[in-house]
Amino acid sequence: MLVVDDDHLVRKGFILMMPWAEHGLEVVGEAGNGRKALEFMDSHEVDLLITDLAMPVMSGIDLMRNVKQRYPNVHMVVLTFHQDFELIQEALRLGAIDYITKVELEHEKMDQVLQRIVHKIGENHPKAVEPVLLAAANGYELEESGAYSPEVKASILKAVQIIHQELQQDLHLPDVAKRVNMSRSYFSRCFRDIAGKTFNDFIREVRIERAKELLVNTGRTIGWIASHSGYPNEKYFGRVFREMTGMLPSEFRKREGKVTNRLQ
Repeated sequence: MLVVDDDHLVRKGFILMMPWAEHGLEVVGEAGNGRKALEFMDSHEVDLLITDLAMPVMSGIDLMRNVKQRYPNVHMVVLTFHQDFELIQEALRLGAIDYITKVELEHEKMDQVLQRIVHKIGENHPKAVEPVLLAAANGYELEESGAYSPEVKASILKAVQIIHQELQQDLHLPDVAKRVNMSRSYFSRCFRDIAGKTFNDFIREVRIERAKELLVNTGRTIGWIASHSGYPNEKYFGRVFREMTGMLPSEFRKREGKVTNRLQ
């Protein structure tokens, strides 16, 4: 794994604080800009690139464009301390499998972050993770379920991936069950046992977690955040958000903003 960030202290702190070895990851190099990163990759084998976006000499976006062309098998993750969601979206379009936010690190979610990344890498190499269902699905740990076959577990993992990838769309259990080749009733039971919660509860939690990220990391309106979290009705979104968190979206943004400012 190669870590790229122009802030020396941030880069060193990030490398030191994360429990890489516990998740089968090893930092083999670091660089302060995109050009240095490409020079390193010319002479070193890298499987995973974690890069900041806003850097001098060569930005993270330009670095990702080069890596995508020159090293198509390298997985890319964005390390963003900048609240620019448009840049993050561009990075995802370029093939980034995930992004790590400052808030996640400040709230000591390092294990969840790494589990999530390892799981997403495993999506492209299923044999490496087929027996392991304690891999995180975007921050949500799946339960160990020895009663189910690897094929059933793989189907539930695929359903979880569909939920995360299509969060803004209407997601209904019968449709997702059909897409993973399972009957509605059997899928419902398997999902609850393996994911640890019902299909609808899981979707709601994932949507609210997405909304929290957007509230903290963007300056977008509540209506925009509601829509991009899968809730086209802003009032309904506010009600669900308050049920889940005990506060309105605007209250959450105000409180978390103060926490982030104190930590900066």
